[in-house]
Amino acid sequence: MKVLECSSAGDKRFSAFYASVNAFGKNASIEEHYQLSKRFGERVPRTIKEAKGKKPTHIELNGKSYPLEFLSQWYKLLWLKYLDCHPDLVKYASQFDIFTDKFRGKAVNCQADVIKQYVKNGRDSLLEECIELIELMSKDKK
Repeated sequence: MKVLECSSAGDKRFSAFYASVNAFGKNASIEEHYQLSKRFGERVPRTIKEAKGKKPTHIELNGKSYPLEFLSQWYKLLWLKYLDCHPDLVKYASQFDIFTDKFRGKAVNCQADVIKQYVKNGRDSLLEECIELIELMSKDKK
């Protein structure tokens, strides 16, 4: 059994702190996009540290507010975009059986789980889980 450690302690290419994507015209790490989308009532976090591990009231994407229930879909979409842009990494990861994140803690969203799902079940399995948020964002764009 081959294990891929998806964190800054393992292969950094599979760490949300190092994997960067462009979302709404801003290039940043997945972790930064994810954490800074969180809102705490009227409070907007300025740093990852201000948001990480705290329970938000809602999220904001591209200037629009969305219910907290879309936070996981947002996280998965960020990884989907990153992995879509790096087919070489998907090919590399496909040789592994187990995907771990030593910093997992109690977080709902885990990079190892999302990467495993993309690699083992295909990108469409993630896309299906995110369709509601994609449709909402498309409507809000119009």
